[in-house]
Amino acid sequence: KNMEIRTNLMEENCNAATVASSTPVKVSLTPIKDQLKYFYNHTGGDNWSNNSGWMNDTLHYCKWYGLACNDNRDITGINLRNNSLAGHFNFIDLDFPWLTTLDLAENKLSGIVSIGFAMFLRRLEYIDISENGLSGCADLTFSSSMLHANFSNNNFTCASFKRYNPAYKTLRVLDLSHNSIKQDASHIFRNAPLNLEELILSHNNIRGGLPEPFPILENIRRLDVSFNTVSGPLPDFTRSTPRIREIDLSHQTKTKIGGLTGTISPDFSRLQDLLVLNLAFNKLTSFPSDIGALQKLKLLDLSSNSLSQTIPSELGKLNALEILNLSNNALTQLIPESFDNFVEEDYTSIFLGGNLKLLDPAPLVLCFLSDFDFAQDNKKCPPERSALKDFYESAKGQEWTIDTLWLDSYASHCFWHGVDCSSSNETVRLNLKNNGLSGTLSTTIGDLPMLQELDLSDNDIKGFVPLEIGQLSRLVSLRLSYNELTGTMPNDFFSNLTKLKLIQLHSNRIRGTITNLEWTEEKWEEKDHLLILTSYDSSFITDCGNPSDFEKSLKCENCTMCCNAQGNCYPNKDTDIQKTRIKNYTNFSLVYFASFVGVTLIVVLVLSAFNRHKDRHLPGTSIRQLSVKDQKYALGALGADSVYQFFMGKSCCGWSIAIATVAFQLGMLLIFVNAAEFDLSSDKVDLKYTWRCPRDQIECDDKSDLDWRGWIVFAVLMGTHLLKDIINGSKMTILSSKQRHPPRDRLRFFCGGFLLSSVALFTMYVSIIYNMAIATSNSELIINSVIILFITDTDEQVFDVLMVLNPRWVASMSRKMYYDDKRKDGEGNDGRFQELRNKNSRLQGEVDELRDQNSELQGEVSELRNAIKSIRQEMMHINKRMGSGESHTWENDDTLFDGNEEKTPIS
Repeated sequence: KNMEIRTNLMEENCNAATVASSTPVKVSLTPIKDQLKYFYNHTGGDNWSNNSGWMNDTLHYCKWYGLACNDNRDITGINLRNNSLAGHFNFIDLDFPWLTTLDLAENKLSGIVSIGFAMFLRRLEYIDISENGLSGCADLTFSSSMLHANFSNNNFTCASFKRYNPAYKTLRVLDLSHNSIKQDASHIFRNAPLNLEELILSHNNIRGGLPEPFPILENIRRLDVSFNTVSGPLPDFTRSTPRIREIDLSHQTKTKIGGLTGTISPDFSRLQDLLVLNLAFNKLTSFPSDIGALQKLKLLDLSSNSLSQTIPSELGKLNALEILNLSNNALTQLIPESFDNFVEEDYTSIFLGGNLKLLDPAPLVLCFLSDFDFAQDNKKCPPERSALKDFYESAKGQEWTIDTLWLDSYASHCFWHGVDCSSSNETVRLNLKNNGLSGTLSTTIGDLPMLQELDLSDNDIKGFVPLEIGQLSRLVSLRLSYNELTGTMPNDFFSNLTKLKLIQLHSNRIRGTITNLEWTEEKWEEKDHLLILTSYDSSFITDCGNPSDFEKSLKCENCTMCCNAQGNCYPNKDTDIQKTRIKNYTNFSLVYFASFVGVTLIVVLVLSAFNRHKDRHLPGTSIRQLSVKDQKYALGALGADSVYQFFMGKSCCGWSIAIATVAFQLGMLLIFVNAAEFDLSSDKVDLKYTWRCPRDQIECDDKSDLDWRGWIVFAVLMGTHLLKDIINGSKMTILSSKQRHPPRDRLRFFCGGFLLSSVALFTMYVSIIYNMAIATSNSELIINSVIILFITDTDEQVFDVLMVLNPRWVASMSRKMYYDDKRKDGEGNDGRFQELRNKNSRLQGEVDELRDQNSELQGEVSELRNAIKSIRQEMMHINKRMGSGESHTWENDDTLFDGNEEKTPIS
């Protein structure tokens, strides 16, 4: 305010000087210049920081630096602030009757201020000689027009007010701060000018008590007596200073005898214009709740007193309060909940430190005030409680199903619903599953460093998963399943969560790839006391299955369970085949055939060596008999109604048909192999997700109805349909090792037997893996098995088709089978067959003779029959002649003649 008044006056004087300089007037300048030269010389003008124009006779003094004139070129203002003036103020004697402003502050003037220096300064209204080295007793009413006097930051030892001087009634602002005044406070105030608006006496040595009653200063707005040694009780300011706005009586305890005592009167509530009440560093013992009625109060500082009471809740009504300082007292009980009102606008600073008897904690909301000295105190404002408050508001806690004690001003967060703490009140478990949470997750959840279990499953939380969760290094269990969480998981999200034993993130909309997480069954088995999970399969669940809501499902190599968009799940663990380091079923099929071929060849070679040694002494006749027997068995084993029989012939066309049929069978089986692949990230497989992970439990369940009974039926079906082919194929393979067969026949045995048994075994393998992938019940297992078994009948179905298309060709192929070829190929190769041929020729001749004899006998029989026929006719003719009786006799004789006893020898 002082600066504002001074600036306005200087601007008016400068304007007046400008006008005066442009209007020439005949005035004698010698006396004024002489005074200015005298002032210049006695204040070390040559050493001034700026002496522009001074001592220049050709330049009018109104243009000298620091001077301002009116239209008549009368000096109205001198402003040489901070200009390095030095010297004794005693010798300064000014006679400028039009001077209104004098500013010599921030220089090096010393000495006392004599009354004579301002004897002729009748119009002086503003004087500022602060921050010099002046001393003595300051006469503050030396000018009859004085409004503002600033004598601060000097060495004055007393202040004098002359009641008879007109300035006693005109003075408005007086600043005597930062001096060495040692007067009694009552003496100063009883002689203080009546119309003062500001009285600043801070940083002196004023002692004694304040007068009671306090002098009437109706216009005073500011009273600052801080940093002195005033003592005694507070006077009643309400009657003497009704318009006061600022009272600063702080810091009166520089000595042991200083310090205001007693209580603050309730009458202070009448000072409705009061903006500042600073009574810090005194010995006050209590203050009234009525202070809460000071609606304009902006600063209330009662720090460093002896207040031993509860904090009045009425202070929370001070809506305009900017600073409340009650620190370093003996206040008791809890901080009032009404202080939450200061948080709404968040411009109030509250200081309550040093009150050791205040109870914990502070009101919850107050801890969120940006300038609250207890905000970082772990007892008054537990950081975890503040973090949970942010969590509550971010998750729309007011809509929760149960929020018992949440955001209670004083209740420990350890008693809030769903929160469990350790013995040291550190949050270790936050379980709010199925509690109506929505909104988003607050990042302050990362301010719960000791958290071990976080279960927010089965809610409606949206947004991203806060990265701060990844910093909870003690976390053992994390369940965020069945929410609406989105976004991608950062690659390093789990890098610090080395103690995790349970992660369930399924039924959300999280994308990306989950990496940098070591997850093994051995590590999981190191149980934590918080973990009640018994199944490793349910320990790490995400939406890494198919079908997915996104083009690409979440990738998670270490997940133990993958769920799809329908909420169905399946364990993500290696199959028995993958445990052998074989990537998939298709690769295993190749390994299977390669291994089967190798094993079969080894067996054939071993048996071949064994049979060569075993059959070396057998006679040729026995070998030929065994060979024929083997041939018959081979054709029966392959089936007379199957294209596999073509393997026993020499027809290229037949072989081609048989090989094509086998290839077709294997191709169809490979389709089922690909469909049965265990790849949870692919949507091209037929794998059925049979597991469910319910909202209300941690463990996942396999809902498949498939049991041991279905597998028994499966085994019976496989055995009855495939065991015969497996055995027959194996026997044919063994026959291929017999040395009694030519190499070409052995090759036919081997190919037919190997393909017959391998296709049967492969069919069984495919049936097993496909049913393991998709069968969810015993009936599905049987249906799938029947469908796959139908493939094994393809060879017979092809044969039937060929019979329909060209039965003659098939019949001719059958006649040209192995046996005829064998016979033809064997002629001329063995001399012993010639003997058989000769014997056969002899037998053929005997047969021809018997046939000739039979022909002669048949001729004789025919002649005899003709003779008998003629005799019969003659006898019938005779019978007619002789009569009916004789006729009967001849008929009987004829019947007798034609009987078997007569016919047999004739034949």
